[in-house]
Amino acid sequence: MISLFLFGLLSLDTILNVPELNNAHYGIYILRLDNDSVVYEMNRQKLFAPASNMKIITTAAALYFLGPNFQFKTYLFLWGQIKGKKLHGDIIIAGEGDPIFSLKNLEQFVKKIKSLQIEEITGSIFILDDYFTDERLPVGWSWHYLDARYAPEISALSFNKNVVTVKIRASQIGEYANVAIYPATDYVKLVNQMKTGTGNDSIIIFRKPEANIIYLDGTISPKSARDIDVAVKDPGLFTGEYLKERLIAEGIKIPHRVERIKNHDILLSQNTPVIIDSTLSPPLFEIIKETNTESENLYAEILLKTLGAQRYREGSFNAGLTTLKDFLNTCGVDTVNVSLWDGSGLSKHNLVSPLTLVSVLKFIYHSRLYLDFYISLPEPGKGTLKFRFNGFSDTLRAKTGAIQASSCLSGYLKINDTDYAFSMLFNNFTCPSKKILSIQEKIISAIIEELRTNNIRNSKLKYPAEVIQQ
Repeated sequence: MISLFLFGLLSLDTILNVPELNNAHYGIYILRLDNDSVVYEMNRQKLFAPASNMKIITTAAALYFLGPNFQFKTYLFLWGQIKGKKLHGDIIIAGEGDPIFSLKNLEQFVKKIKSLQIEEITGSIFILDDYFTDERLPVGWSWHYLDARYAPEISALSFNKNVVTVKIRASQIGEYANVAIYPATDYVKLVNQMKTGTGNDSIIIFRKPEANIIYLDGTISPKSARDIDVAVKDPGLFTGEYLKERLIAEGIKIPHRVERIKNHDILLSQNTPVIIDSTLSPPLFEIIKETNTESENLYAEILLKTLGAQRYREGSFNAGLTTLKDFLNTCGVDTVNVSLWDGSGLSKHNLVSPLTLVSVLKFIYHSRLYLDFYISLPEPGKGTLKFRFNGFSDTLRAKTGAIQASSCLSGYLKINDTDYAFSMLFNNFTCPSKKILSIQEKIISAIIEELRTNNIRNSKLKYPAEVIQQ
């Protein structure tokens, strides 16, 4: 590979020479994809917490191993016999990881059961979610955000993105605010101490990790309305309980509680459950587009466990991470030089280099998967780039990443019909993150300006270009 270090891009050094970065760590790597020439690099092999840039590796691996048309399935089983209007047996709802199994999908199952003219189920509603292992959270997620919508528990039987929405509405000043859960369910309880006040909203809302009890406190201003998503504990059980509640609401008697069952238990039974309905997710390339554009952590972690299930027949985080390393090896990355702990990037334990991310982007660029992957990345004005890079919609596609003291951006640039891959990872800064976002945008603008106008004219270089044959 020929590496051409263009020291003419000294404007980048000027941009980086600011007080906000004096104590920060950062690495930048920009590669021209048609001839592997290095446009700019600084600390390209150093390790950084990638935040949601981790999703570049996860979604690219999913496309590579599962294929763009892969679909997730969810099944509804009848386990027993219908006599008259009574089911002598059980209903089983079984998941294989569909991250977008929704209220609409569940209502389809309710209608199917109703169509059988069943008025009573003598057994139970069973949930079957052992396609994934029991661990529902990756290593390295912080305890204080485990009730947040962006950090839900991971389950093979996910439902409604594994959250409920707490709807908060102002009442009369001095009185308790009106609160409700959507979808309405007894699976999650509310403890409301929030009142309607006269000032600005001051909302306190949290769920303790050990229980599905949501606590509300503080104040909400008059005529105000807020909808806040809160992650639930045990999404599989949430799915089963909500299905039971809906069937009871439709007039079907179910005397027994919802229970978890495993495939092993079914295989030991003398009776074989019968599939009476099922749902299919959209194709994988559509799910990956939402994963990257909206930075959906739930989707990324489900993809990770699915990779483990499909490649190693073990739907665990560890098997998924092993699959990611297999993919990185395929991309030419030495996995001794990475530390992977989840699929979404929410774990602070993840460590990758700009070189690793650009290697993935380069591999995908030269593969048949490029178009599906490229359009999955946000463009300016969309998703996580909604308010960034105005005017660069035909030039830039990039994945953002942000956790505490980490701000990252990696993706593709198209300049004068030439394609480039880039990665810039910033860690351990203490300034407001908006300052780092501004620096990133200045860097992209400088690159585009330089490569559009300079066309690698050595006459503008402060130092001679250094060419290294590797």
